Amino acid sequence: MATANEAEKTRHALRRRRRLRQILGAVVCVLVLIGLSSVISSGVRLAAQLFDDTKEREEFEQRLQTLVSLDPEPFESLETANRARLLDAAIWSVIQQNSENMDAYERDEAGAMYLPTLDVDKELSALYGPDFQFTHETFTDNGLTYTYVPEKSAYLLPITSANGVYLPRVMEIRRISGGKRVTIGYLDIYGSGEIVFDITKLEPVKYLDYIFTRVSGKYYLTAIAQSEMSTETGNAASNAPQTPATPQGDVMSQVATALPDAPDSEKNAASVGDPAPEGEDGTEESLPEDSSTPEEDSTPEDSAVSGEDPDSGSSAE
Repeated sequence: MATANEAEKTRHALRRRRRLRQILGAVVCVLVLIGLSSVISSGVRLAAQLFDDTKEREEFEQRLQTLVSLDPEPFESLETANRARLLDAAIWSVIQQNSENMDAYERDEAGAMYLPTLDVDKELSALYGPDFQFTHETFTDNGLTYTYVPEKSAYLLPITSANGVYLPRVMEIRRISGGKRVTIGYLDIYGSGEIVFDITKLEPVKYLDYIFTRVSGKYYLTAIAQSEMSTETGNAASNAPQTPATPQGDVMSQVATALPDAPDSEKNAASVGDPAPEGEDGTEESLPEDSSTPEEDSTPEDSAVSGEDPDSGSSAE
C-alpha cells in the first residue's frame, strides 16, 4: 500500500514539474518573440534613418538660402569666385539671422546700419571654412555699394536692398571623393508673374551642383558647377522649360494689368484733356458725334429754367 502511495506521489511530482517546464517554455517563447520583433523593428528604424536624409537636406537649404537667392555664377574654386557676391550673400545672411536684434547695431545720421566685419567673418567661416580669408574693402554688387569703414571695422550698408529671386531646394546629395555634391534646384518665386508663397507648388527652373569638401568632420562650400540634372530630367512630369527670372518691373506691370477696370465715371474724368486717338495713317480720328439733340437731352430742371412746361413742351406765356 505504501508503495502504491509513493508511486502516485512520484507521478504527481512528475506532472507538476512537466507543467512547470511547459509554462517556463511558453514564457521563454513569448520573450523570444518579443525580443525578435523588437530587434526587427529597431533594424527597420535604423535602416530608415540611414536612408532618410531629410534633416541633412534642410540643413543645406538653410546654409545656402541667401547665396542661392543672389544667383552666383559657377566657379571652380573660391579663388576664382566672384567674392563680391559671396560677401553680399554673407552680409544678408547675418542680417536674416539677427533680424530680431537690428536695434543693437550702430547707425549713421542717415539711418544706415554698420555691420561689424566680425559677424561677417563668422558667417563666411561657417560656409567656406576657417582657412579661407576674405579681404574687407568697399565693393559693389547688384548695383548696391557696401562701404567698408576701417575705423569701425564694419560695413556701412546701403539703405535699400536687392530682393532675391530664387529659393533653394535640395534635389540630390551624392558622396564624392573627399566631400559631397549637392544638386540645388532653383525655385523662382516670381516666375509666374506674381509672388508665390506656397513653394511646394513650385518646380525648379534650373539646377546647379554645390561642391562641399570635408574638413575636420565638417563640410564647406568650395565650388559651384553646372549640373547634369535639367528641367527635363528633374521635372519630367511638368516638362517646365528653363526660363530666366521675370524682372520685378514686368511683374508689377502684370499685376497692374490683372486689376479690375475703373468705373466709367473715373474713365471719363481721366480722359479729359487726352489727345484723340490716331488712325492707321497717323491722322487723328474724330470721335463720333452725339446724335441726340439738346431738346432730347433736356431735363425737367432745364425746362423750368427756360420757362418750358415739361409736360406739354410749350413755352410759358
